[in-house]
Amino acid sequence: MSGPDMGRTTARMLRVSTLALCLEAGVALAGVMTVGLSMPPEPGEDTGGGGLFLVLLPFLAVASVLAAFAASAALVLPVVLLGENLGRRFGGRPAWWQLSLAALAGALLAPVAGAWGWLVGGAVLAVAALLTRPARRGYFVRLLLWGTVAVVTAFLAGGVILQLGLIEA
Repeated sequence: MSGPDMGRTTARMLRVSTLALCLEAGVALAGVMTVGLSMPPEPGEDTGGGGLFLVLLPFLAVASVLAAFAASAALVLPVVLLGENLGRRFGGRPAWWQLSLAALAGALLAPVAGAWGWLVGGAVLAVAALLTRPARRGYFVRLLLWGTVAVVTAFLAGGVILQLGLIEA
């Protein structure tokens, strides 16, 4: 089955790139929580506030999706289009490394701090661009399912790492 309905559209690319950024944030959250929970609290540090976090969680989720949507429109889609343009100019079909170069160039536009921030921003953009490029009909659901598996696996791995004591404070 082919036709205009099966092809990649800007709306599909925007949905997929927003999802990709949210999934990347989920994996990053698993890593940050694993490291954060491995550290003992400072003397006199208040470890409460879990109830407030649960109340604010829906608002944080909406704000995160809106931020991912804005980053998709401003950074990820231009990176995909630039990478594909580079691919057509220098070899016919876009390759993963051309999208990665475009992502590193796109990371220069993002307000990040230092060389590590630039590299992390470039990596985040590159992964989102690579996941966005094949955004055809039905791809969103597959990415949602496999991405959810990846996020849950990251949280489970973090829990196993904490239980086994593999991270020292």
